[in-house]
Parts: sequence; C-alpha cells; structure tokens
Amino acid sequence: MSDKLAYIQRIETQISDVKATLAQLKSDRDRILEQAQHEEIEQLEQHLADAQLKLTDIANAADEAWQEITQAIDEAIKGLQTRVQNLLNR
Repeated sequence: MSDKLAYIQRIETQISDVKATLAQLKSDRDRILEQAQHEEIEQLEQHLADAQLKLTDIANAADEAWQEITQAIDEAIKGLQTRVQNLLNR
C-alpha cells in the first residue's frame, strides 16, 4: 500500500470517528435539553399553582389588604411569562 493511500485511509477513519463522536454529542445534548425542558415545565407548573393560590388569597383578603398582595402576584406572573417565553425560544 502506498503512503498516500495509507494516509487517506487514516484520515477517513479519523473523520468517521469525529462524525460518530459528534453524533453522540448531539444525541446527548438533545436528551439533556429535553430533560431540562421537562424540569423547567414542572417548575413553571408549580409557580403557576403558587400564583393561583395567591389570587385566591386576594379574593379572600380584606379590602385594605388585597393591594399588598398584588405586587407579589404581578411579579410572579411576569416571571412566569418570561420563563415560558425563554423556554419557547430555546
């Protein structure tokens, strides 16, 4: 076998190895991203439940007290909307 042919075969093998490694990395990345999205969705669902509970607190609060609760709810809803948008943009 000529040096040229041996070199070409060695490089082709290296290219194949790199392709396989990249494919594995992509698979791992996709799996990790999917897992992260599931965890993020679960956290968002918990935050949504908390926001709904705070809304119930407002409905049950005295006329003077409800305004104190609104800032916390506004911040929670804004945070939820931002996190959902970030999740959609991934």
